Amino acid sequence: MRILIAAAFAGAALFLPTAAAAHDFFLLPATFVASGEKGVMLSATVGSNFPVPENVVPADRIERVVAIGAGNPQVHIMGASPKTLNLHVAGAESGLLVVGGAAKPREVDYAEDRIPLILGEYRVLPQAAAAVQALPRPRTWQVLSRRFAKTFVCVRSCRGRSAAERPFGAHLEFVGHRSSSDRFRLLAGGTPLANYPVDLVDQAGKRQHLSTDARGEIRLPAKARGMMMLFASKLEPPAGSGRFTLDLTSLTFSRT
Repeated sequence: MRILIAAAFAGAALFLPTAAAAHDFFLLPATFVASGEKGVMLSATVGSNFPVPENVVPADRIERVVAIGAGNPQVHIMGASPKTLNLHVAGAESGLLVVGGAAKPREVDYAEDRIPLILGEYRVLPQAAAAVQALPRPRTWQVLSRRFAKTFVCVRSCRGRSAAERPFGAHLEFVGHRSSSDRFRLLAGGTPLANYPVDLVDQAGKRQHLSTDARGEIRLPAKARGMMMLFASKLEPPAGSGRFTLDLTSLTFSRT
């Protein structure tokens, strides 16, 4: 496993939603089943219509990128294209490869006119949304935004799925199941989030609203096939005055 720590903050505008359509930070492999002979290529992007890349994530906006799986997978940032930040994983052997990337946390102040757009974009618990609504008007909503993206890639085969269950330690993240490609779990600080809203986005960009069960698990619908993304958001009000914490997470994968 290798972690790359990047430099100072830049490019914040790419993470500012401008409408009530989801602006997701996600990782997109060149292929979800890779030969591994020349490594694994993938890209980081922000888009409102998965799997279409729209906005490059600058390298100095990335806090870390990590890979786990068979062999000694190491992630390298290769540079940016107009819509994506290009990544390369070397040293991965046959089996499931898991790659994750975290954007640097950033502080954002949302004015009154932007608050309905943000609350309309992300599905959070009603009590968290109510805390925003209760702010004195005209409101300035102070937020600490944290984003994490993850992807599953099969290198030559999808055997050896133990890496799917290993969390990276993100504030909010999905993990898979070693014996099933249909089951996932949503973790917040390593603890399963029970009965929590989750979005499933298919390769045509259609979003389906799901929910975790009492164990924090999601089972994919039987007809869900092809490239897809799981997405979740978690809003935590401050204990007193101060900033709300907004965690956003995604997991991309393919199901045959």
